[in-house]
Amino acid sequence: MHSRLPLGRRRLLSAGAAAVLAGLAGCGDPMSGSGESVDPGEPTDQAPAGTGVLVRADTAALYGADASPGREATERLLAAYGGGAAGAADDAGLVAEFESRTGLSVADTDAVVVFADEPRGEFAAYVVDGEWSEATVASAMESATGLDYEPRDHEGGTVYEPAGGGPDADFLGDVADGRYAVGSEAAVEAAIETVRADRGSASGAVADALEDAGVAGDDVPATSVAAATDDPRAYLPPEDDERVPDIASLDVYELATVGTVAYATDGSSVAVDAELRADSQSDARKMADLTVTARSFLRNEAGEAVAAELSNVAVEQDDDVVAVSYRGDVEGAATLAGYL
Repeated sequence: MHSRLPLGRRRLLSAGAAAVLAGLAGCGDPMSGSGESVDPGEPTDQAPAGTGVLVRADTAALYGADASPGREATERLLAAYGGGAAGAADDAGLVAEFESRTGLSVADTDAVVVFADEPRGEFAAYVVDGEWSEATVASAMESATGLDYEPRDHEGGTVYEPAGGGPDADFLGDVADGRYAVGSEAAVEAAIETVRADRGSASGAVADALEDAGVAGDDVPATSVAAATDDPRAYLPPEDDERVPDIASLDVYELATVGTVAYATDGSSVAVDAELRADSQSDARKMADLTVTARSFLRNEAGEAVAAELSNVAVEQDDDVVAVSYRGDVEGAATLAGYL
């Protein structure tokens, strides 16, 4: 599956993560392998043990019927981020990418999780939660991809295998009533096994960090997207990137054992909170010092508008945790996103 899942360097640590996934309303489950109704738990429970990247998106809040201000704000940030100094052409089209691959619409899904064994890992999948039928989802994927999908039983669930799609073609898994996995074959099977077999769900540092992640403070919108990884350095530019100043090495961030980011918007304001956790207070101090230095460097190098938004970035250290937060309005956040 390679690069087709939106798990690239910049998506995990940005507001762009808010628009990762989609779903489609429907009903019933006529093609279930066993016909047995099972409780899959929370969507994050389908991420298997060993998960190194975990993203949770409240897509109903961002793209539901009453969420147009939040949706417009998020898409504004995506457009700015995709056109920024290091923007990739598809950063502003994550929703369109998913919809074109699945034939599904973002507006009616309830919640979405993304998991992978590692950043850019081939073992990766979406877990999509909503009320739609297995037949509808399978038909939508066939229409969108032009491929035939053949169902087969897997531990009492159903895996839909693409015919002739090559190594990049997505697999579809019916995990339980109203819950589906889309991604690599092994990851889709793993999601089913967390419900219908004895495969353990993700636990430990990444799962715990995701559970704790959220936008904090009074008068801030509810968290829309939260993400965690045990390799946050992988989401930053390499040392030889032209955007990395000579004054310091970003490899200091390899001291982070886990990193999280949370994003929220109500359509007018934007809040982003990130944390880097280390093994010791001294390691956290090194990361905090570098982050403050980088903020100051960028503030001096950037134009007035960007410098003003960088002033809204706060960096704090509490024991072995470094917290980085941003508060601003949508246009200010878009100005900063377009610069990064």
